[in-house]
Amino acid sequence: MLDTSRADEYFALHLRRSEWEAKSEDERAAALNMAEQDVSLELGGSELDYGNPLAVAAVCEQALFLLENSTSGAAQVVNGALVSAESVDGIGSRTYRSGLTEADFAIGNRARRFIEQLRGGPGTVKINRG
Repeated sequence: MLDTSRADEYFALHLRRSEWEAKSEDERAAALNMAEQDVSLELGGSELDYGNPLAVAAVCEQALFLLENSTSGAAQVVNGALVSAESVDGIGSRTYRSGLTEADFAIGNRARRFIEQLRGGPGTVKINRG
């Protein structure tokens, strides 16, 4: 598992540093543990190489995403549609965006971009011989 001191180094010059530092050591360690599992699953269950800065970034960004969403509540998905607006005045009204699932919100956007690079996504040339 990526230790919290390594994650602290990553967040030292990060725009969201204060959000990371506001969490307890236990919360940060738990988020890193869960984030490692999430990123590993996105990469087919492979063990992460923390010598690769992309792996460190993916796990740290996912950990921050998990910490932020655990307190504010994750996106609410009902029958495959994202609740995008609610109104209460006369007790009614909801607006949905369809075609989405909870899995669409399991990985943070910044973490997803690092994961794509780890996979060899856009902007990466991978040559195999065989």
